[in-house]
Amino acid sequence: MITGKRIVTQSHAATDYISLSEAKLHLRVTTTADDDYITGLISMALQTVSTELGYQIQKSVVRYGFDGYVGLPQLINPINGTSLPSGNYLRIPSRVLSVGHVYYVSDENALTEFAAADWISAVAPFGQFGLDIFFNTAPTSLTDAQTKFVVECTEGFELATATGVDPDTLFPSALKHAALLLVGQLYDNRQAVTFGAASHEIQFGFQTLIAGYKVPKFT
Repeated sequence: MITGKRIVTQSHAATDYISLSEAKLHLRVTTTADDDYITGLISMALQTVSTELGYQIQKSVVRYGFDGYVGLPQLINPINGTSLPSGNYLRIPSRVLSVGHVYYVSDENALTEFAAADWISAVAPFGQFGLDIFFNTAPTSLTDAQTKFVVECTEGFELATATGVDPDTLFPSALKHAALLLVGQLYDNRQAVTFGAASHEIQFGFQTLIAGYKVPKFT
């Protein structure tokens, strides 16, 4: 089970994904008086969409903590004696671009890196939406603390203008528009409650735009 998550670094600013000029065009704002406020709304909107998705939109190096391996103990193929990938793994519920380092926490509470030969990241059944990491060894001693394993990976999306990368990793226009909808909503409503005419959610709006990019829940 995941015990926590920490953002280590982010590769790009929020306004690299949605520029101030794009947000102002969406809002039909032509003056500069609210530029700082709108810039803050862009950052807020991307953070909110990230929370809804379960991972960072902005390309980020993050660390996930785990309290133990997932699945049954490692099984042995009775035919040829090789290990079957049915246990001794960790699952990262994220839009994973790459895995950098995998650690365990020793009984001295020291963060210790696994050797590269000790683990492998499997081809995920959901493409880049979730990733399994399989282990062929287990540490001889672990901390008594809740977090026993740490995986450092890069998650999120490349900029839409990036070149020489997998097109599937580029920032999707659907998520961009979902964030712009939030920018518009909070630009027009600057209080936590609304008064007057009744409001309702538009069809094929925010939730529809982000639905295809949520990480499937798996344990």
